[in-house]
Amino acid sequence: MNRMAKLFLIVLFFWSSFVYAQDYKKIQDPAACSKSLKAKMEKTKSLSADFKETTVSEMFDNPQKADGKFWYKQKDKIRWEHTSPKKQVIMINGEKVKMSENGKEVSNATSKMIVKKVQGLMVKMMSGDFLSSKEFKISYYENTSNYKLVLTPVSSKISKYVEKIELVFSKKDLLIKELSIFESDTEKVVYSFSNIQENQSIQDAKFTTL
Repeated sequence: MNRMAKLFLIVLFFWSSFVYAQDYKKIQDPAACSKSLKAKMEKTKSLSADFKETTVSEMFDNPQKADGKFWYKQKDKIRWEHTSPKKQVIMINGEKVKMSENGKEVSNATSKMIVKKVQGLMVKMMSGDFLSSKEFKISYYENTSNYKLVLTPVSSKISKYVEKIELVFSKKDLLIKELSIFESDTEKVVYSFSNIQENQSIQDAKFTTL
């Protein structure tokens, strides 16, 4: 990508972020919002959803797209399963983390170390523990349909690899609609969730078998 094209994409990214942000305003009573979300998450024993993943990076000329399925079981069981463009599974079961690509378990120590770094973070996001965590400063926003929480890491062990996290929840049912993880202003991964099912029976094998 030449310099002019890269500059154009960066300007476009900041402009789209600015326009998107205008749709939200700061919540007048963030404590009430936090209390409602925490109560909802405590009642959510399980969650499953389809997701679309969009990766924006200066390494790529265009955003990279992927699809998959997500499962969560209270309080520390998570399974991310990419179905396209390639098959990939990341499975968290308490302290245990397993990964596979195209049906083969990944034993690469570096890859596992990276996943373990974000393991605790993902559990906090799904369980609601982040709402009372001292590792983040949380800013609360809303529009007519959604709440948006912007989490800025206070902990240096998180800020080393995450600049901020944005979570969007539906006002209607308080279920998560979008999760965005920003490594920098121009590097991010966005997960958009659909077909969300809560408190359905999920077999433990989902979190033990790749």
